[in-house]
Amino acid sequence: MSRRLGLALVVSVALVSGAVGAVAAPPGGGVALGGAVFAAPASTRTEVAGKVIFIADGDTVHVRDALGSRVKVRVLGINSPEDRNPQLPAQCWGPEATQFARTTLLNKQVTVVSDPTQDAFDRYGRVLGYVYLADGSNYSVLAARAGAARTYVFHRRPVTEYPAIAAAEAEARAAGRGLWGACPA
Repeated sequence: MSRRLGLALVVSVALVSGAVGAVAAPPGGGVALGGAVFAAPASTRTEVAGKVIFIADGDTVHVRDALGSRVKVRVLGINSPEDRNPQLPAQCWGPEATQFARTTLLNKQVTVVSDPTQDAFDRYGRVLGYVYLADGSNYSVLAARAGAARTYVFHRRPVTEYPAIAAAEAEARAAGRGLWGACPA
């Protein structure tokens, strides 16, 4: 069976079984998640399991899904300092935030979960989702608690997990952890 036919079969089974909502393509067309398991409707919550295979920075990771596709994920609810722009110097605590992501996520099994309040993809075609570790912990909360990221609200639409992420950030600020102890305000 061809890969394309196999992917169509997987998507069809998932849609019939109710495992996912309507299929959404990333901006610019194409197929997301090797056949699409992320839904666009804001009323549904979708997820995909996989292994983190690359850390771009503290809030962007690549996950290999069950179909073998590489999925670029922009983690919801946080923004970490940048350290990968070759035309700019790394931001304060950028390399440490990236290292925190590597230590916490690289080569780990995770579940990427969408948020019904947010779009399925960002303007760069990355899947927007929370990254949950096998023990159920939310990476957004862990990164905020470690001072490796700040809370992030896109277009005045806070994510569902915003209260937990904001509480974790407040804890890190109070303790002077991570970027809160190292970077100018």
